[in-house]
Formats: sequence, C-alpha cells, structure tokens
Amino acid sequence: MRNFSCKTGEIDIVMAAPDRTIVFVEVRTRADETFSSVESSITAAKKARLYRTARYFLATHEIDDRPLRFDIVTIVLGPKGRPQIRHYENAFVL
Repeated sequence: MRNFSCKTGEIDIVMAAPDRTIVFVEVRTRADETFSSVESSITAAKKARLYRTARYFLATHEIDDRPLRFDIVTIVLGPKGRPQIRHYENAFVL
C-alpha cells in the first residue's frame, strides 16, 4: 500500500515483511545535503505523528496481533550521477 492518509497524518509505504511484521516506511528525498542531513528532517514530532497514523492504520484494518516496525528510506539526488539511497531498518521505536 502506498501513501496511507488519514486525519492524523500520512505514511509513505505500508508493507508486510516475510515474517509478518507490518512495516511503516517514511521516505525522504532531498536534492543535496549541503545544509543538513536528510535524516535530521525526521524530528521527534514527525516520529510521533507517524506513530499515531500507524496506530490508526492498525485499528482501521483490525490488525492487533502482528509486530510492527518503522523504517526510514532517504534519497539524496546530488548534482549528477546516481542518487544515494539509504535504508534504516527499525529506525526508531516509540
């Protein structure tokens, strides 16, 4: 599923891992990291909003018996060449 939106927020990707874990993925893209890292844009407030939105997703889909995890994927486009893609599995726990 992509771009789950509700009154509490938005989640870029929701998926199930092979071990049945529900994975909520936040994707951040930046042209470059001249002034700050992409990772620094994931603030405590953003994490809390993601958590609330994930809880709403689980409740509306009646999922209560599966582990969950929050991942972050960052993409830095850079001036030329291939983008840098970083995946942080289980990036934070609330």
